[in-house]
Amino acid sequence: MIAATPLSCTDDLTHVRWLARRVLARTLAGVVEHVPAPLVLGELVTRSAAARDYAVWWARHPERGGAFEVRTRGLRLLPDAIVLRLLFALGYDGLVYERGERIVGHLFFQRHGATLHAFSTAVDETTAVAGASVVMMLDFVAYAAAQPWVTRVRVGRAGNNTTRRLRDRVRPHADALGWRVADDGWIDFQR
Repeated sequence: MIAATPLSCTDDLTHVRWLARRVLARTLAGVVEHVPAPLVLGELVTRSAAARDYAVWWARHPERGGAFEVRTRGLRLLPDAIVLRLLFALGYDGLVYERGERIVGHLFFQRHGATLHAFSTAVDETTAVAGASVVMMLDFVAYAAAQPWVTRVRVGRAGNNTTRRLRDRVRPHADALGWRVADDGWIDFQR
């Protein structure tokens, strides 16, 4: 079993890349090193106007009909600074990927007690290579595993292809990691 080290928002998140290196060793190894290291959005917005603008744009332009769009409809009527504060207070956050001063991708998630649920992933197609989103999802799972308060995590919903593909990539490594990967996509960290 691999022991995860707790990470705060200010830690160097290059350490979460271990899972992508392990899981994608044969299939997408070249992509793993091409994707920049993630940064925690909640920390980045305190020092970067570009990150604040990016987060606000995505908060105001959610996927139509998605759970986030429905749950946050009223928030979009509020000023930008209040929208971000409320989203963070409601447990929303994300991993973002910068190249230079530009954000080139994200994976947004929400905390629900001791679980994290990723619900939005985007990659700037002009700078990305095929498979970048897979690396980002694995970074998210590794980030969650390193948080001592997180007991389980999922990307997407049980029936979608993204959730199934991630589940199928992680499952062969589950026993060695001491994790349980359920058919519905939830990954339980045995604490």
